[in-house]
Amino acid sequence: MLLSLVNKDVIDDKHIELSYKSGCMVCGAELIYNKTEINKTCYYCGETRPSNSYCVNNHFVCDKCHEANPIENIKRICISCSETDAAVLMQTIRSHKAFPIHGPEHHSLVPAVILTSLRNSGYAITEEQILVAIRRGQTISGGACAYLGACGAAIGAGIAFSILLDANPYDGKMRQIAQQATASVLSDIASYCAPRCCQRDAWIALKAVSKLLKKDMDLILPVGEIVCQQYRFNKECIHEECPLWVTSMDNYIILYKTWSVCPICMKRLPAERVHRGEQVYLQKTCKEHGSFESIIWRGYSSFNEWVNNSDQPALESPNCPDGCGLCSDHLQKTCCVILNITNKCNLNCHFCFADCDNSNDEPTFEEIQESLSKLIVKGKTLVQLSGGEPTMRNDLPEIIKAAKDLGAKYVQLNSNGIRLSEDKEYVRKLAEAGLSFVFMQFDGTDDAIYKSLRGKPLLKVKQKAIENCAEHNIGVTLVPTLVRGVNTHNIGDILRFAISEAPKVRGVHFQPATFLGRVPEKPTNDERFTLDELIFEIQKQTNGIIKSENLLPSACDHPLCGFHGDFIVDQNKVISLLKRDKTEKSCCCSPVAADKNREFVARRWQRPPVTNTSMDSSSGNLDDMEFFLNRVKTHGFTVTSMAFQDAGNIDFSRLRNCSLHVYDKGKFVPFCSYYLSGWKQ
Repeated sequence: MLLSLVNKDVIDDKHIELSYKSGCMVCGAELIYNKTEINKTCYYCGETRPSNSYCVNNHFVCDKCHEANPIENIKRICISCSETDAAVLMQTIRSHKAFPIHGPEHHSLVPAVILTSLRNSGYAITEEQILVAIRRGQTISGGACAYLGACGAAIGAGIAFSILLDANPYDGKMRQIAQQATASVLSDIASYCAPRCCQRDAWIALKAVSKLLKKDMDLILPVGEIVCQQYRFNKECIHEECPLWVTSMDNYIILYKTWSVCPICMKRLPAERVHRGEQVYLQKTCKEHGSFESIIWRGYSSFNEWVNNSDQPALESPNCPDGCGLCSDHLQKTCCVILNITNKCNLNCHFCFADCDNSNDEPTFEEIQESLSKLIVKGKTLVQLSGGEPTMRNDLPEIIKAAKDLGAKYVQLNSNGIRLSEDKEYVRKLAEAGLSFVFMQFDGTDDAIYKSLRGKPLLKVKQKAIENCAEHNIGVTLVPTLVRGVNTHNIGDILRFAISEAPKVRGVHFQPATFLGRVPEKPTNDERFTLDELIFEIQKQTNGIIKSENLLPSACDHPLCGFHGDFIVDQNKVISLLKRDKTEKSCCCSPVAADKNREFVARRWQRPPVTNTSMDSSSGNLDDMEFFLNRVKTHGFTVTSMAFQDAGNIDFSRLRNCSLHVYDKGKFVPFCSYYLSGWKQ
C-alpha cells in the first residue's frame, strides 16, 4: 500500500527539500538493522518483502526502488501502488531522492499518474496503457514549455486523454477531444507569467484534467492540494503568485510570546510571533485601537533554522521602550554608538528615519566634544557621526579629530555623499583628521531610483564621492534603503557595481525600508521587505555569485535584526570566507559579541594604510598564505544588512539584544527605541 503524504487533502512536500545521503532515504532518520528478517512494505512501490533494515520512523525502501532511476521509479510505483489521489501519487514519486525538482521526467509522470489513479479508483486501465503513457511522455524534449511553445505537463495530459479515448490520427472526433484537452490544460498553465516550475505546472495539469474528465467523460480523478516547500531550491520561484504558495491558513502556531507597542497610542502590549503556513507574523491587540499584524518572515527559508532558539524568556513586565537607557534588562553591550551632530540636511528624502526638520538647531562644537568625552571608551569605541547630514557642518574635521584625540578607535561618517563629491579639499581634511570610513547612502544604479526616493538624480554624485574618498584611502560602504517596487529589483546590480569598485568600496549594507520617522504612509504587509526575502533576492539576482549559505545571522544582535557575509574580491571574483552552520546557535546573547563584531566590521570597512605590499596585491595566488592574508586586508568585502524595527513590528526580544545605540543626553538608547514613532490612525 502506498503511504499517503496527505493531511486533510493538503500535501506538504517537505520531503522534496531533503536529499538524504545517509540514513533513511525517506526521512534521513537512523536505520535499524535486525538479525532476523520481517515483512516490510516499501514506502515507494508498496510491495511487501522480507527485510532486516528499516528506519526508526518505520520507513522501508526496497532495493529496486533504492537503485531505480526516475523513469523506472514511475513505472514501479504506478504498476504496484493503490493510491487514488493523483496529487498524492505524484508527490510520492517526486519524493524519491533520484527524482529532480525540474526535468522532462515530469512529461511521463503526468499521464502515468492520471491513468494510475483512475485504475486505482476502479476504472478499466491496463498496465500496458500506463507503460505506453510513460513511453510517449519520454518523446517530449526538455524545455518544451519554451522551445516548443507547449509545456510537457499539458502534452502529458493530452497523452492520458488520447489513451483513454483510444485516439488516432484518422479519428477526427477523438483526435479533436484529445487536442482540446491539451489546449485547455495548456491555457491554465500559460495563465501564469512565470519561469518553468515542473511541480506547479504538473499540479495545474492534474487539476485541469480532473475537471475535464468529470465534465466530458463523467470520470472522477481526485487531486488534493499541495503546500509547496521546494521553493527553497527553486531560484525562479514566483512565491505569492503561485497557486501552491500558502499565504493564509486558519491554523497557526505560536512560536514565541513577547512584548510590543500599539502603533497608534504607543502603549506597551503583549505580542506573539506566529507561524502561519511558511510565513511568520508579529500579532498584537490594543483594547482601544484593535489588532495589528506585521509580517516578519515570508518563508523563503526556514525561520526556525535562522533564529535557532536564540530568544531569551520574555520579561513579565519590561521597561521597554520608555525605560531605555540602557537598563539592567538589556542583554547586549554597545558595538557602535551613533552621535547626531546636526538637524540640517541637503536633501528632503521620502524615507528618513531621522525625519530632521532642517532647522539651524544643532549642538555646538563644545557640546559635541563633551558628549564624545562621555561616550568614548579609549581604544574601543566606534562612533558614527550622523544627523541630518553631518557634512553640512564645516567643523566636521575638528569633530573627527576630537573623537580620535579622546580615544575613539574608529570614527564613521554616515553621509549622503553630496559634499564628498563636490568638495575634494573637505574630503582631504576629513582624512587628515582621522576619519576611518564612510557609510554612504546608495540606493541603486539607476537615476530613476534616486528621483523616486531622494527627489533628484544622484548616481554620478555617488560615483564621484567614491572616487574622492579613494584618493585619500577612505573606505566606503554602500547603504541602500530597499523599498519594494522602487529598487528591490536592483539588488544584484548594486552588488555587481560595488564589487567592480573594490577595494574603494568595502561592501554593501542593505537596509529594508523601516516605517518610522518620515515615511509616505502607514505600511501594509505587502510593502514590507523581509530579511529572508532579501537573502533570497541576493542569491537570485547575483546568479549565485553570493549565495544565501554565505550570509550568517547577526552575531551581535538578534538573528532577525540582520546578517553578515565576509568575502574577498580577487580580480572581480568573489570568494566567501564564511558558510552558515545551521546547527550553530547565534551568540547574540553574549556581551563579548559586541566587541568581536566591532573589530570584525571595522577591519573590513577600513582601508589599510597604503604600503608597497598592499600596492602589489592586485595579482597573486590565493593559495599562498601571505598573499591571501594581505588580500583579506586590502580587498575584504562585506555584505551585511540591518532590519530596523518600527511601531508595527517592534519586538522587545530583539530590542533587548540591540548593540547599535544612540547617545543622547547622557544615555545609550537602542536605535529602534530612540527613533520609534507612532502612526497616524
